[in-house]
Amino acid sequence: MNTTDQQQHFLTGKRVIIAGGGIGGLTFCIALQHFLENSTKKIEPPPTIIVYERDTSANAIGREGYSLSIRGDALSGGMQILQKLGILDEMITESNPGTHFTLFNTDFSPLMQILSPPVEGLSQSSMRIARSKLREILIKNVPSSVIINWDCAVNSAHELDNGQILIDLTDGTQEQCDLLIVADGSNSIIRKALRSEHVLNFAGAVIIAARTRTLDKLPSPIDKTWGAVLGGNGHFLFVAPSDRTSALWSISYLSNTPREPKAAGTINDDEIDEILNEAKERTKVYGEPMPTLFKETLRSSVAVFNAKDMIPFRNHGSAIFIGDAQHAMSPFAGNGANMAIMDGYQLADQLVHAKDLSTAIKSYDDLSIPRSTSAINMSHRSITIGHSQGLWKYMWVAVLKLMAWYLNLNYQHDQQSN
Repeated sequence: MNTTDQQQHFLTGKRVIIAGGGIGGLTFCIALQHFLENSTKKIEPPPTIIVYERDTSANAIGREGYSLSIRGDALSGGMQILQKLGILDEMITESNPGTHFTLFNTDFSPLMQILSPPVEGLSQSSMRIARSKLREILIKNVPSSVIINWDCAVNSAHELDNGQILIDLTDGTQEQCDLLIVADGSNSIIRKALRSEHVLNFAGAVIIAARTRTLDKLPSPIDKTWGAVLGGNGHFLFVAPSDRTSALWSISYLSNTPREPKAAGTINDDEIDEILNEAKERTKVYGEPMPTLFKETLRSSVAVFNAKDMIPFRNHGSAIFIGDAQHAMSPFAGNGANMAIMDGYQLADQLVHAKDLSTAIKSYDDLSIPRSTSAINMSHRSITIGHSQGLWKYMWVAVLKLMAWYLNLNYQHDQQSN
């Protein structure tokens, strides 16, 4: 082997397939090109990047009818990654009203506001954005060299003796690749095929959720903020703008066993009536805007699902799991999108700059697993606090108020010191 071969980067000329064109997979595409272009050592020829995505097109609706919280705090870091990739300003322009989380009383008067401390270099430290808008901007910024195959998903995968991966596609064909980035979500088909020992666990809460049809005006107070009401007879209510013209709501309750899930768009009219009546009964202690949100609910968006998560696992071989495929977390984490964004960016960074694949994988896992574990642990605390009743509710509210006061005091001190 000559000197040139010895120095050849392990990604040189390789075929990389990404299973899933969601937030993590798309961020990886953008970040990989970013690091390839800025690397001191050029990788020639560069790897071929191919994405397989189940949605029929970039404009597919399906799972897009909700919004996500992107934050810049020490655990989350999504805002900073988007800034490094040069797409944060566009995201902020398309973001929803409000920049902070509010904990409400049952009449929706503010109990406390949780303001994220400012982050140096950012015009704002958090935002909430429609998943469809976030994904639209990511797709727009995917390099033209990346091939995205819509309406075609990876159906299974097989690890070959030569280290490559053979994938089965939903169109009946097969493809072979040197590296498979698994970004197909919490119910990952590829995880079931290659890492079947890692399964989802019920986190102890059942969620009923829906969004409204397009509104002339978002009802107060979610025209200015988003947030939650805890302790409504053991229920946890969350409300937020879905986008600038619609809102979403979810009501959850504790359960020892999971409930039969019902996906949006798969429920008949009678079942929708039953679920909405149940949701109204569970939310009867709440004032406006709940009556308005129920009145304007888009019936086809009604869904029932269980809060589930999974202990993060380490990667090995030529299939690298990221996002919810590696460390699924429930909505109570409020951090799934941030973790996926950071995963895509940090994996791309390690793949370009590490000396070999095994080092890149280990370095990525060393970054991803601790923060995702922290996010999952926080989600468990959120489930406990959010569904608290009686004295426990008032105790948790007091603790949260004290924390908010302390953070605000530190923020004011920092401002005076600058």
